[in-house]
Amino acid sequence: MVDQARQVERAPGWGMSMLAGAGAGIVAAAAAVGLEALVGARLPPRASTAWSSFVAGLAGGALYAVLARTGRRPVPTLWGISLAIATIDSLLIAGLPMPAGRGPRTWIPIVGLVVPLRQLGALVGLGHFGSERFPVAYLWVATAVHYITAVAVSLLVPWWAGARRR
Repeated sequence: MVDQARQVERAPGWGMSMLAGAGAGIVAAAAAVGLEALVGARLPPRASTAWSSFVAGLAGGALYAVLARTGRRPVPTLWGISLAIATIDSLLIAGLPMPAGRGPRTWIPIVGLVVPLRQLGALVGLGHFGSERFPVAYLWVATAVHYITAVAVSLLVPWWAGARRR
């Protein structure tokens, strides 16, 4: 019982984890939008890139808070999950048609998070695919944006929230 109490004490607070996630999301958004501007990419849209990176940072902060309380090695686990999501998103966008129809209405443009989820839904019969694919010329930019966000979250959230030491 005492060992569990020590683990919880060493876990970063929810507020610090979420703040670290917000900061990591801002850094990721700036880096991703900067890349898009530097190479003159029209896709993905910059506002969607920025908001999707920010929301992914918040999700990374929440995930880290949970992992720090429940896992033995939260930092490597966060890295693994973040890179797996970036890889899956990139493969879905590169390999599948874009989803058809209107997506869910959100108060911020988070197309970068919604499109892969809608593609997964279409794979299992929830929704359907359209006839268009993501333009090949911009696939590398979309992939880079996914990995920029994953690396920013994986590096910055544990650092800023306070990595648990064993």
